[in-house]
Amino acid sequence: MEAGSFFRLKEIPPVLTAASMIDVCLSKTQRKTPTEIHRKSALAAIKKFYMRKIKFGSQTFVEKLKEIVDGFPKLDSIHPFYSDLLNILYDRDHYKLALGMLSTTVRRIEKIAKEYVTLAKYADGLYKCKSLKVAALGRMCTLVKKLAQPLQYLEEVRQHMSRLPSINPVTRTLLLT
Repeated sequence: MEAGSFFRLKEIPPVLTAASMIDVCLSKTQRKTPTEIHRKSALAAIKKFYMRKIKFGSQTFVEKLKEIVDGFPKLDSIHPFYSDLLNILYDRDHYKLALGMLSTTVRRIEKIAKEYVTLAKYADGLYKCKSLKVAALGRMCTLVKKLAQPLQYLEEVRQHMSRLPSINPVTRTLLLT
């Protein structure tokens, strides 16, 4: 077995709650993108401004969700000892379902962003662009709100995993209970 075949359980990053993830992503979108556009600006500049907000918001949500999914071990790719241990402790199906819901939400957020950027590209005014941005970010937030249970479950799993002892399954180990 290669050295990276067993997973470091204590290195899994913390999982945000759905509400805090929404707050973090929306505030980052507000901070990192321009905040004012004037009515008298050219329509192309208005469209670009709002398309940038939609794209950046979706990228932020996608980054946060992918960070969570990538931080957890894939049960099929880790050592069988850890795979069986995690299956017994956390129920493989429930665990995979929670991570799968996050992955599905990532794809749906990317699809929403693409759809609304296209709509904003063909919008005919400031109000239309602004309402499209609000609708896009609102739909993304709704998807993340629906992840409240899986995110809470994954945080509980992460906390429990961090308390497990590190065992190198390749070397001889004596386990006492």
